[in-house]
Amino acid sequence: MSDSRHRGRPRLEETQHSIIRAALELLRDKGPTAVNIDAVAARSGVARTTIYRRYRSRDELLAAAINDIVDRPLPPQELSVPDKLRWVLEQVHDFMENGLGRGGIAGVLADTDPAFTSALRERIAHPLSSLMDIMTADVEAGRVSARIDPDTVVGLLFGAYLGEVLRHEEPRRDWLDRTVDLLADAITEH
Repeated sequence: MSDSRHRGRPRLEETQHSIIRAALELLRDKGPTAVNIDAVAARSGVARTTIYRRYRSRDELLAAAINDIVDRPLPPQELSVPDKLRWVLEQVHDFMENGLGRGGIAGVLADTDPAFTSALRERIAHPLSSLMDIMTADVEAGRVSARIDPDTVVGLLFGAYLGEVLRHEEPRRDWLDRTVDLLADAITEH
């Protein structure tokens, strides 16, 4: 018996995946200014008309790519403070390397595409706010010092990663453990 599902046009999900994958590859490799419908079509092998059926503009395509890299779970509340810090740093590493990539990071830092930078900042605001709520709950429960500002700690986690990459090209093997130990000691009640 013949299976007709393998004939004809690729399934919609495969096409969607190919488009987003190509957009993210361009973002990671060359930054947000390299992401456009023509470049995505060339990289993905999906026709421009098919891409335009899904995304009316480059901005819509970039928004879909941002959603793909920003959607991440939050750390379980029951984790210890050091384990939460480790979890967040692992997510930061994955977001920076496998999400934005070096091209995306450079584009945001240099603000080469202000619309992209603004869209990314807007899209990460809610997950970061939720992460700060978790840290605030730890402050209220006495697991984290009351003198700690959750927003500053989240900034330190991103900055620690960027500083490590700037200095050593990639995080050293023991960087995560040393960073967690330092921050956990600094923010927890003694």
